[in-house]
Amino acid sequence: MSLLVAGLVLFIAIHLIPSAPRLRVALVERLGAKPYRGVFSAVALLSLAAIVWGFSRSPIEEVYAPPTWGHQVSMILAPIALVLFAAANMPTRIRAMVRHPMLLGLLLWALAHLASNGEVHSVVLFGGFALFALVQIVSAVARGKGPPKEPVPRIAMDIAAVIGGLIVAGLLAGLHGTLFGKPVM
Repeated sequence: MSLLVAGLVLFIAIHLIPSAPRLRVALVERLGAKPYRGVFSAVALLSLAAIVWGFSRSPIEEVYAPPTWGHQVSMILAPIALVLFAAANMPTRIRAMVRHPMLLGLLLWALAHLASNGEVHSVVLFGGFALFALVQIVSAVARGKGPPKEPVPRIAMDIAAVIGGLIVAGLLAGLHGTLFGKPVM
């Protein structure tokens, strides 16, 4: 469990740097833009590896019994989250309308998993991500960050984001048992 917590703390800490503009600017000035991105990416990947490995090695102790409707809710929220992830990285109307699609997607993804998993390691992982997303959304709103001011994108990009997100959702649902040891269906 300690590796899971350490990975989660490291992942959240590295992703808080962009929210602290002075720290980010100081790091970019000290390292250079490309090395900063390289270090950021390497630490993010290392933290994800620690999270995955720590999660897989954590004891399975139930904290709560998920509600009977939790599985159905997660089957709705997870695909929406994946569409938001795709839309956040493309010039879409979704991105223009939704204030913070990546963070909202992360929050929905975490809530989907909390609705259908009640083990302590799931609560730590998904609760941590939900709390992180919520704090980041509130922080971004307080800083006045909103959707990018871009020309209205073509609807084709929204269609691509929806189709891409749903394809990834289908693949993850089908491979969830193999990848994560817990089948969706």
